[in-house]
Amino acid sequence: MSAKTRIQRPKDELKKELVEQLQLLEHACTVFDSGMEAAGKYIALTLRLLLHEHRHSRGLLHQLGMRDKIVFIDTAGPLSPRNLLPECNLVALRMTGQEARYIPVGKPPRPERKLAFAKWWNIEVLKDTEGRKFSRGELIRHVADTDGGAHVDPLLDEAYMAISRSNSLGWVFTNGDIERALEGRAELVCMRQIAYEVLGSIKHCHSL
Repeated sequence: MSAKTRIQRPKDELKKELVEQLQLLEHACTVFDSGMEAAGKYIALTLRLLLHEHRHSRGLLHQLGMRDKIVFIDTAGPLSPRNLLPECNLVALRMTGQEARYIPVGKPPRPERKLAFAKWWNIEVLKDTEGRKFSRGELIRHVADTDGGAHVDPLLDEAYMAISRSNSLGWVFTNGDIERALEGRAELVCMRQIAYEVLGSIKHCHSL
């Protein structure tokens, strides 16, 4: 059987695809913000489509020659090597008298750093109670590739399972005799905050 012929897409078509994917990403963020936390899975899938490279697959921004022109907003900052406690500055906590919940930071109180893509993608932004660390790229791939973005795998990475199912960040809500894990899924809230960074970075890249 002969190999199938593959045709190069015109650049204008790729540019149109980028516009549509950014619209889809913004829509998923709106749905997330309205209360559907599961929309974080679709956010992860779109982020992977835009940015991730694997074997013969290249992210859409790279295909367009845009990725390395963008200076990426970093709202998390570096993990502190002196901090022995769990750490994730992509998320914040919203507390009421009855519960506490993970929420995205949005625009952080600290100055936003600007990073080249490789550092932004690979720098570690989350550390759990066992000292296990995740970069943005790792979090996106776990959610998109195995946990409901593009696939639902029967087996999940142990460290990712701990973050997403067992509260390995260790943050709890206490009220008198009540003590329980925070509401929400930290890894999906991270997806929303990373989308904030990506959309803001693209918006402020005047060379695109």
